[in-house]
Amino acid sequence: ETSWVYGRLVFEGDHFNELAVKMERWYNLKITIRDEKVAQYRFTGMLENETLEEALHALQLTASFRFRIDGNQVYIDKP
Repeated sequence: ETSWVYGRLVFEGDHFNELAVKMERWYNLKITIRDEKVAQYRFTGMLENETLEEALHALQLTASFRFRIDGNQVYIDKP
């Protein structure tokens, strides 16, 4: 994929744990998903200019989870 060249993070049917790896590289941080059911959520979409918090809120529109940002660490858990 060349979408990163254009400043876009594209994901198509990615499990949350797969998307988390992409987001870790994109936002230069560590994401820990503490619930296996949440880790298996699937997402399709694109992030372009969103901050980390905006991106996580956008994902929450389609899946139920909580997140907490602590410096360069993000914790994701069931609601």
